[in-house]
Amino acid sequence: MPVAAALRMTLVEGDITRALLKLALPMGLGIVFILAVNLVDTYFIGQLGTDELAAISFSFPIVSLVASVTMGLGVGATSAIARAIGAGDERLVRRLATHAVIFAVCFVALLSALGLATQRPLFRLLGADGPLLELLLEYMTIWFIGVVFLVVPMIGTGAMRATGDTRTPMLIMMSAAIVNAALDPVLIFGLGPAPALGLRGAAIATLIARAITMVVTLWLLIRRLNLLELHWPRARELLRSWRAILSVGVPAALTNALAPVAIAVMTALIAAHGTAAVAAWGVGSRLEGMVLIAPMALSAALTPFIGQNWGAHRQDRVAGAVRRSRVFVLAWGAGAWVVLLLAGESIAGVFTDDPEVIADAALFFLIVPVSYGAHAVVSVVSATYNAIDKAVRSTMLSATRSLLLAIPLAAVGSQLAGLTGLFVGVALATIITGVLANAMGRALMSPTPASTKLAAPQADADVPRASSSMIGATRPDCELADALITRVRALPDMRVAFAPTKNALEFFHGERELGHIHRRGKLDLIFPPTIGDQLVLDERAEHHRHHHDTAWVTHHVLGAEDLDDAIGLIELAHALSRLSAQIRDERGAALAGREGLEELDHALADLHASDALRAELRELIVHWRAAAA
Repeated sequence: MPVAAALRMTLVEGDITRALLKLALPMGLGIVFILAVNLVDTYFIGQLGTDELAAISFSFPIVSLVASVTMGLGVGATSAIARAIGAGDERLVRRLATHAVIFAVCFVALLSALGLATQRPLFRLLGADGPLLELLLEYMTIWFIGVVFLVVPMIGTGAMRATGDTRTPMLIMMSAAIVNAALDPVLIFGLGPAPALGLRGAAIATLIARAITMVVTLWLLIRRLNLLELHWPRARELLRSWRAILSVGVPAALTNALAPVAIAVMTALIAAHGTAAVAAWGVGSRLEGMVLIAPMALSAALTPFIGQNWGAHRQDRVAGAVRRSRVFVLAWGAGAWVVLLLAGESIAGVFTDDPEVIADAALFFLIVPVSYGAHAVVSVVSATYNAIDKAVRSTMLSATRSLLLAIPLAAVGSQLAGLTGLFVGVALATIITGVLANAMGRALMSPTPASTKLAAPQADADVPRASSSMIGATRPDCELADALITRVRALPDMRVAFAPTKNALEFFHGERELGHIHRRGKLDLIFPPTIGDQLVLDERAEHHRHHHDTAWVTHHVLGAEDLDDAIGLIELAHALSRLSAQIRDERGAALAGREGLEELDHALADLHASDALRAELRELIVHWRAAAA
């Protein structure tokens, strides 16, 4: 199967709202199934007795921490792979997916060995001792041995989501939940030939369910998506891929890990107001997780969507997705607050008949859900920054909300106005962070973000001013740039803009950047990798000076004699962009991109293209048509 099959579900074209909906719905169901696995385990273990339930409770901090770190690494893999897909770099897609799985295996080996070696002193430190500790070790020994079945599928399904496929990971999670639920009573209590294994049975049931998900995940990555390379990579390539994944994965993991820490501190603050307040906080927090599933799913959907479009230089679609998401989550948050405000006491009554707990829970639902919209905006902006490889900003937002604002404001509020003040402090911290996130993400909500702001299309008379705006450009540089601009602007739907951050002139077909020229004649263009490679072999271009393994190539325009070749390359990139858009469009697919093919033939003639380049282009067009079919 060609590697291009992994790119069939491209997210860089089509209706934005429909694409986000198709991504988010399976994401939401997947979250529900993950929660279901935990609830089913807790239910059946609770039937064994209080000691077993208490023992499993001690495992939650460690299990949650590992899951949080793994989810962060999965986000890193999704972000890096999605950006490579958007850039059309199929080799990099496969390399990143393969190296992400290798990293998962190495990470698991370290984690499993460390967990097995330290679990006894670790859980003693958490307060488990005596028979309770022995019960806990029965469970966690099996859990640490089988942690590979948690980590590898989590990162593997992250690679699938990067392609735009969220349905398959959802089906995998659903299968795991069903298998886990079916095996729990059999292995915990014994049924037929199966002995009653108690707490160990619960661990084995989870291990078997996750082992199935790992096998299925790896089979899909190898056989269906053709995303894994079955050979050991070179160390330099491996480290480069891990750096790309971890640049998002580490901050995302840290962001996820902050939540349990903040919850632990917050619980200690609430405990000062009595057992009923703690119980009410528990009811409210669990319902909060359920109420915010839709915004959580949407935020998760943004990572592959924005990653692909950022990689494809479609900032217009990034802006559209962020704006739509912000409107949706604010409306959802307002609706959730109204529902909980009106039905809070009734909902709390489902969990307890203690009137004090119900009263405290009603107070929670009156105050804290006011901030749910802001909470969701933070999630949207954080997901966006993760997708564009600026994950440190996401971590800063999470730390600001969880540690710098929520805990101090809750403590001050508690001193000033008791439980009411504490809840107000929590809500206020979230609202302030939401306002900050909105301000930080404002540039991303514009079709021309400040970081990549485009100049308005210029009239012909204004073109020389654009070229001379390049800092440090010499007169010959400007004259060559002006001559290039004049010819580029003659191509259909092409525009030229000055990019201050690059100190370069950018060439756009519609909203898609085809390339840019720096001073001293460095013309950088983006092509599908096979085409770029062939251009390098034909000595019509060379690999990008800083990014050798990407889809970018460089051609040097050092004098008037180089202009024709430069224009030929730009015409080729322009023709491919038009042809790609026509083939994706239903009418264009029906016409087989006839207009684009004619333009492509013209560009190849001007470029005096080699037979090898023409052959690569024919194969590329076959892949595009198959993907559009």
